[in-house]
Amino acid sequence: MGVQVDPMSRLAFAICAFALLAWMPAPGTAQVDPPGVLGWEMGIVYAEGMEDTPFTLDEDRTEVRFWVRNDNLVGDISLSMEYDTSVSGTLDGEENVDVASGRNETFTIRLTDVDVWNIAALTTFTLDVQATIDTFAGAPVLLPSSQSDEAELIVPPLHRWMVNLEEIEHPISAGTEFNVGITLLNNGNTADSIRSLDIVDDCPVMTSDTTTLDQVVGVSTAAGVALASVVVYDASSTHPSRICEIELTVRSDGVAEGGDGDVSNEDSIDVQVEARPVGSDQDNDEASVGDDDGPQNQQEVTSDNFLTLPGALAPLGLLLAALARAREM
Repeated sequence: MGVQVDPMSRLAFAICAFALLAWMPAPGTAQVDPPGVLGWEMGIVYAEGMEDTPFTLDEDRTEVRFWVRNDNLVGDISLSMEYDTSVSGTLDGEENVDVASGRNETFTIRLTDVDVWNIAALTTFTLDVQATIDTFAGAPVLLPSSQSDEAELIVPPLHRWMVNLEEIEHPISAGTEFNVGITLLNNGNTADSIRSLDIVDDCPVMTSDTTTLDQVVGVSTAAGVALASVVVYDASSTHPSRICEIELTVRSDGVAEGGDGDVSNEDSIDVQVEARPVGSDQDNDEASVGDDDGPQNQQEVTSDNFLTLPGALAPLGLLLAALARAREM
């Protein structure tokens, strides 16, 4: 015996089914990833066998390259890029990159404005690179995928000496000694020593004692530490009046051993030497002594003055002789 269905129940069921179909979204509004996306990869570019070696931070500009490979046989990809680093500096790289199907492209990141001289040698930092796929074959990707890689950056040892000669603010008299104070500051970012030094002057008759200065050669000095020294000069009593230049040059031991930095550093000063006045070399015994108001050779000077008297009286003698002869005639 068959089941009897109430006509009213059939009508209610039809209405419900129609309502459900009306609320369902149309199939054409759904967005799906293109079925042809096979994959893509990205990473940092290293020299062969140098994958574990940090990139050296340069004083002016550091460059790090990365690659993006599109493994799709059909369909170009477009990616947005983000960069970040733990060192204070300026990053410059492409914000968006495009890679054709089946291609591997390389791009460059530039890092500038890093004050490596004021960062301790061998300090390490990181550089993060992140790529996110935005479009495939020109169509937006519903669920973008991202990949990232990280490079390590290292500050190299840098060598530089700041040389300072103390200025002589007053003239130097010939026949006197004077000192030139010297400060040698390790202005690099790592310990260093002075390999050699030269101090020269263009004064004709001036000698120097560099014993104290020579003692700083080869002394290991930490970054930011200064060495103090002095050079004693003797200006000869016969030295003429002139302005003389004194110049000191120091050479870094670290650079001589193949390190980075300044091969040599120098500083110079001008010294004004004044010749001794004429007569200043007379013996002190010739100066006035006791109650005598004149020099001890006053008698000699007086005698020298009287030697001119006979010559002055000669005309008078001749006149007297002529008068006497006239009387005799």
